[in-house]
Amino acid sequence: MDNQKYLWGISQKEDGQMKVSPGDIVSQENRIKFFGKLQLDPNRVVSAGLVHGDNVAVVGEENFGQKIVNVDGLITSAPNVILTISIADCLPLYFFDNVNQVLGLAHAGWRGVSQEIAIKMLDKMMLEFGTSPEDVCVEIGPHIKDCHFEVDEDVAQQFSDYQEQISKKGEKSLINLSGIVREQLRKRGVKEENINISEECTYCLKEKYYSFRRDKPTQVEAMVAYVLKRG
Repeated sequence: MDNQKYLWGISQKEDGQMKVSPGDIVSQENRIKFFGKLQLDPNRVVSAGLVHGDNVAVVGEENFGQKIVNVDGLITSAPNVILTISIADCLPLYFFDNVNQVLGLAHAGWRGVSQEIAIKMLDKMMLEFGTSPEDVCVEIGPHIKDCHFEVDEDVAQQFSDYQEQISKKGEKSLINLSGIVREQLRKRGVKEENINISEECTYCLKEKYYSFRRDKPTQVEAMVAYVLKRG
């Protein structure tokens, strides 16, 4: 991956709450300040609506300033389009196809992982832009790790094909969601050396990241994950 060509990352707790709801002026101002700090134009942001599903949309400059409803994944080939999602434990998945100059960003909670949103992203890139999986690099950003992603049996059953990514803790199960995503991507043809998983756990790093599971807020507090291709 050409790191000079792309700019990507995630905000931190010190940057403030980033999940924008209707009428939420504070979060909107936090985003403006955050992107300003990165010397990016917040008017070029395109956001995914986020419904914990597997729908993916292709966007471009015509979508500047929009929230694309009913999708958890965004793909673009246009430079300077800032793709964003908000996260507070879920996995931010960054996709880079250097050959076809395409990039994408997906939001993957356990429901999205069980619905294979990572594969849906690849399929969309292949269909729309001729992407080959072996040319794709994927970065999995900070997220809740299996040290704290504790679930009941009904959720664990959703991942019965990935037993090596599940461990028991009494009556509960601990699930390694990023390990499952890596397996899904490998089976779809992405090279293992092209998949990088952050070691940071949003739950563990209380001073650095918001965590829905840890904090249990009445209103979701979240970071913003972003990616763009430089013009």
